[in-house]
Amino acid sequence: MTESEIYQQQCEDFRALNTVFWQLPVIMMTLNGGLWFALASLDLTEMGQRFILVFAVLVDLAFLVALVRLRLLLGALLDRIHKVQGEMKAPFGWFTVSAFCTVLFVAAVGAGVTALKPAAVLARTAKPASVVVCVVNGAVKPGTSSEACPALTPR
Repeated sequence: MTESEIYQQQCEDFRALNTVFWQLPVIMMTLNGGLWFALASLDLTEMGQRFILVFAVLVDLAFLVALVRLRLLLGALLDRIHKVQGEMKAPFGWFTVSAFCTVLFVAAVGAGVTALKPAAVLARTAKPASVVVCVVNGAVKPGTSSEACPALTPR
């Protein structure tokens, strides 16, 4: 391979990895949102809630490591491209990956803390209470038992 072909291949590799780098945060937001939506909408046992939350922690940490690894690969590839193209230093080189990793770490910590006691964080929708309204001789008598409303007493 000529140096020009190697340079072209490195540029193509960089573009492909850069695309993956920008897709990972979207994938993570979708996954985290889906897991928290499942927690909020499904009637799960506490063990089921903990399983989902621990899974969220593990996935967040795995993607955090993947983002750092991908950034290191991009940096190494960019260094090789700059050897041919000339040195070019971008300001805030690690800013984006640091921001993404911070958000993933906060999400992992939040899920981990919630996994310790899911009931303290996850609100349950209260079931409506049954209310008996009894009309006796045109007067409304609110109550919740047959004693409050003689008409409900079994005959």
